[in-house]
Order: sequence, then C-alpha cells, then structure tokens
Amino acid sequence: MSRSILLFFIFLVTEIITAFLFALTAQIFYKKIGFDFKSILKGIIERIFLFIALSNDYTQVLTFFSALKLGTRLKHTETNNDGENNFNDYYLVGNLVSVAIAIGYVYLFKNLEHIAFLNRLLD
Repeated sequence: MSRSILLFFIFLVTEIITAFLFALTAQIFYKKIGFDFKSILKGIIERIFLFIALSNDYTQVLTFFSALKLGTRLKHTETNNDGENNFNDYYLVGNLVSVAIAIGYVYLFKNLEHIAFLNRLLD
C-alpha cells in the first residue's frame, strides 16, 4: 500500500469516528439531536487547513486559528432545554480535540516510516 493511500485511509476513518463522537457529545451536553453536516464539513476543512499549515511548519497559524474561532463565537449565548449554557464548554472541548487531531495528522505525516505497525502496511 502506498504512503498516500494509507494516510488518506487514516484520515477518512478518523474523520468518520470524529463526526460520530462530536454528534454524540452534542446530544449529551448540548441536547442537539442528529448530525449537523455543515458543522462536520467545517470541522474537516479546519483540520485540513491546520494540517497543511502545521506540516509546512507554520505554527503561528494556531494563533490565527484561535483568534478566528474566538471572533466567530464571541457573543454566542444559546441555552439548552434546562436553561444552562453548555455551549461554551462543548465549543472549547471540540476545538481542542479538533486541533489535537490535526496535530496527530501532522505527526503521522512526518513520522509514518517510524511507526512500526503502520510501516508494515507500507511493505
């Protein structure tokens, strides 16, 4: 299997799992039922953006990304059915997980040959 195909497969599987986990988390904490495909697509685009920037050693993009995300949610005051505003917690954890996944993609991209069980798939 080629390196590109393996990385694409890992990306695809991770994004599917991430979409399910974010939907489950939204149902538990934000009382939001179902998949929000617009949010899933935005998350994928964000992680691709972070992956491209971080794999080219533009680490300052993390500051830009944080400021951009903060600016888009500055006055968000939605409440759930109980009258609580859990959105900020959900939003913070979601962004941290999303950035961590993008950093994981970069790590795999740069170190794939050094990870034994993935290296065996390349042979």
